[in-house]
Amino acid sequence: MSHSSSRREFLAGSLAVQAAPRQASVPLRYRALGKTGLKVTEVGCGCEAVSDMSVLQRALDLGINFFDTARPYQGGNNERVLRAALGARRKEVIVASRSYGKDARTIQRELDESLYELRTDYLDIWYLGAKDSPGDVTDDMLEVQRKAQQAGKLRFRGLSTHRLPGMRDLILQRGRFDVIQVSYSFATGAGSEGAAVEAALDEMKKAGVGMVAMKVMGGGYLRRLTDSLRRSLTGRPSAHVAALRWALRHDRIQTTSVRMADREQLEENIRAMERPFSEEDRKLLAVRMDELRPLLCRMCGACDGACPKGMPVSELVRCATYADGYGVYAMGRDRFSRLPAVAREVRCSDCARCAVRCPNGVRLHERLVRAQELYC
Repeated sequence: MSHSSSRREFLAGSLAVQAAPRQASVPLRYRALGKTGLKVTEVGCGCEAVSDMSVLQRALDLGINFFDTARPYQGGNNERVLRAALGARRKEVIVASRSYGKDARTIQRELDESLYELRTDYLDIWYLGAKDSPGDVTDDMLEVQRKAQQAGKLRFRGLSTHRLPGMRDLILQRGRFDVIQVSYSFATGAGSEGAAVEAALDEMKKAGVGMVAMKVMGGGYLRRLTDSLRRSLTGRPSAHVAALRWALRHDRIQTTSVRMADREQLEENIRAMERPFSEEDRKLLAVRMDELRPLLCRMCGACDGACPKGMPVSELVRCATYADGYGVYAMGRDRFSRLPAVAREVRCSDCARCAVRCPNGVRLHERLVRAQELYC
């Protein structure tokens, strides 16, 4: 690989992203990603749980042109799998990665590691990952991003967050990011919390910020396999596909980063582009919402600091969701291992009931005990 020649190509502006040849039975639909000039398939490939290179190659062959990974996924192996899958077709697609580092030195190191593992001189989008409070993003971290962009190591600067409303000023003023990845699903679409997210999305659209939706499946509790069987037997849409269509029901969201762990999941995901969100989809999700309510953290922040013993409540609930919802135990275990020591040293089962109440109806005591049963 010639770093100098590739960098010159980038600076010359000759890196127009082309979609791979279409072989999908469903006509692919594209949207403009904010002001970036990138055209992205409405359904993007979230790589985090993919260890089978052939799944990513199939996504590429079907015409999906947005691939989303991160430095720590699968202990760093995920970027290697994506590199192998793309091969010589790297420039046909949009590649996004991220660092979850908490200081400038760490994110600088992880950016360089990502470039090396992907065997590329540039990332199309590089996110500061999982930043849910303005204080999580230091000026030094922003400077690392800006310098990397100026050096041609990344085309567009991004940030991922679970709490968009509280990050608006950082995004639009201090950070001036090009692309935002936001937790956005039908499960968080109701009430004041959902209204605040929709208002923030309006602001992002007016500012020309590209928006990528993540966690659109309601924590993975939509029973994808059962849904697929339902579709094959009845021809009716599944809740899995309906959830994707919900996230794409307006153009404030331009694409989605959706987990595609196997070919079945991939083939089902692209069905979301068959047609717009419908009344039938809405009814199907309304039924599933009743099932999700006691299980799924909406990341609203109401429980932050509420536990008298200092337990990181929402993070523990999310750890349980990785195993019970998404079916990715290793990812949940890794996230659990990075929580404060109190999550391992204090047992929630010792409390007769939880002192914290979830305004969205999550059965917190049950979910916290479950997380510790899984990982302690």
